[in-house]
Amino acid sequence: MNYPKSNYSEFSVEDFIMDPFFKEWVIQSSPEADEFWIHWKEENPSKVEILEDAKKAVLALEKSQFTLKEEEFKEIWKGINSSKTQKPAIVEKTKRRLAIWPYASAAAFLVLLLAFFWIRMPKEIEYLTGYGETQKIILPDSSIVILNASSKLTFIDNWESEAAREIWIEGEAFFEVKHMQDHQPFKVWSSNGIGIEVLGTEFNVYNRSNETEVVLNSGVVSLSFPVKEKEGKILMKPGEMVQFKDSKFQKKEVNASLYTSWKDDVLNLDETSLKDILNVAKTNYGVDVEIENEAVLELTASGSMPLSDAENFMKQVSMIFNIEITKEENKYLIK
Repeated sequence: MNYPKSNYSEFSVEDFIMDPFFKEWVIQSSPEADEFWIHWKEENPSKVEILEDAKKAVLALEKSQFTLKEEEFKEIWKGINSSKTQKPAIVEKTKRRLAIWPYASAAAFLVLLLAFFWIRMPKEIEYLTGYGETQKIILPDSSIVILNASSKLTFIDNWESEAAREIWIEGEAFFEVKHMQDHQPFKVWSSNGIGIEVLGTEFNVYNRSNETEVVLNSGVVSLSFPVKEKEGKILMKPGEMVQFKDSKFQKKEVNASLYTSWKDDVLNLDETSLKDILNVAKTNYGVDVEIENEAVLELTASGSMPLSDAENFMKQVSMIFNIEITKEENKYLIK
């Protein structure tokens, strides 16, 4: 098969829609074309969303050659009208132009135009992980996020026209932020109002139960806090952690690997208490633990342990601390 020589990595949605090879693949796929586009998406992860938007538009245009059901038309039109960025003048201009076209061409053009506005409207993207699940996410700017278990990541995808790239996190995530040539800031917001602003760096955000921890691996970040004190905004340097709870924050030096090793499916320990480890079991795996002798919670351990599933996690805890742990129904008992 003769593959095209087009530089698809520089294509916009409009370019894809007009490309013959791309349209042929969308409408009538073949094993050879599938192989080409799968390989292309692997090499161009930041362009995958543009390609998917173009596919929707091509399919919408193809569908317009058949009967477009009234409810389908209304659904597309409703989506366009709900956009805050839609300008009525554009719609009126489109109506006047369509009036002089033959009916079939007008219908095809209208569907393509509606589909184009539909896919270009700002969309809220949401990622969720369950207990024991982590997920690697490539953002529109090619920055990378590793989302920890039982966490939620949300962002609006139209970053190109925005003053900053903004993300909202609930749970825990590790960020590798790409620096942009135009110095567009990257901001992460926690559920309790903490803002983390960076230009290019690696850091970890833990945001659970009204407590937020930020650990910086490299680069520089600026933190803003929802407090009235004069020092409501501070700078962090690598190897520092800032904790925020009950409207108070503190900064201290830490071993960053102890807080970020989870992204490599490992839990690093440094005189870590059993209490803290069981907290990991609860937040990451949803484990419910009943303890007969609470004095064991003060036991500590150092080293590392692999992260897999809840059952193996608790077995390792039992061996590391030399304690008996049994499972009864949906909870674990520590004797």
